[in-house]
Amino acid sequence: MSPRASLFLLAAAALAAGCEPSITALTIAPPTAVADVDNVEKDVRLSQGIALAIECTYQNSPCEDATATSSDPEIVRVLPGFVDLLAPGDAYQRYATDVPRAVFIFVGGKPGDAVVTLTSSDGNTSIDVNVLPLP
Repeated sequence: MSPRASLFLLAAAALAAGCEPSITALTIAPPTAVADVDNVEKDVRLSQGIALAIECTYQNSPCEDATATSSDPEIVRVLPGFVDLLAPGDAYQRYATDVPRAVFIFVGGKPGDAVVTLTSSDGNTSIDVNVLPLP
């Protein structure tokens, strides 16, 4: 194999290894509440009693076969979300389509820290969730 081909394969493997699903908030918190998503750090801060819709994408497409589970459902419950299939995908600038989107609803329970494990055929990621007490 030529050095150029080896370099190309090494670069492609490095890029593929660094790819993991992304998360994006689809909703915002009401006034005086918190619902923050940090996609880089995979952190979510959520006020107690607040629901937040989060979309999972992989390389600008919906995550395939995505599921999510909480390490402590008393701190954060995770439910599958269903959005209108014709709604624009603002989270990653795509046009309305009939392709199902991978959306989950995080519901803040009692204050504390939990981990949501998001699993898809595109890859897995862990999301640290901090539920804040009511003001």
